[in-house]
Amino acid sequence: MKGMRGPGESRDTAMAVEQDIFDAVVMADERFHGEGYQEGYEEGSSLGIVEGKRYGMVHGAKIGSEIGCYRGFALAWKCLLHSGAGEKNSRKMKVVEALIALLQDFPYDDPTYEKLHEDLDRIRGKFRQLCSVLNVQPDFKVTPGGSGLAF
Repeated sequence: MKGMRGPGESRDTAMAVEQDIFDAVVMADERFHGEGYQEGYEEGSSLGIVEGKRYGMVHGAKIGSEIGCYRGFALAWKCLLHSGAGEKNSRKMKVVEALIALLQDFPYDDPTYEKLHEDLDRIRGKFRQLCSVLNVQPDFKVTPGGSGLAF
């Protein structure tokens, strides 16, 4: 308390105590700001990891479903074209084989693969080329109930 000194306290000691109390009040704002920042950073980091994992699983599942449909499409057409072998089907068969080769080389187990999107675009392009050669117009859809190709 200001102006009240106990017996044996000097004026300098009383001022030092008052200064310490004043510093504690002024510094509380900075301390609370720092503590709040640290708590927010830690919580944001953990929430970011959870959200990133969820996004990665959903996005990876969509890509996996798309690749699976392309693979099934290509293998089915390979069987159909193989049974009716002829000059006319040789060009179609080359495109089917090229798509199957791209699908086999796709890095399914490496999400950090640098050229993942480039390879995926290449596969999509080869799929469109195959559809053009076969004269089919597929409609690939990814929905919450599943994914697939429609013709």
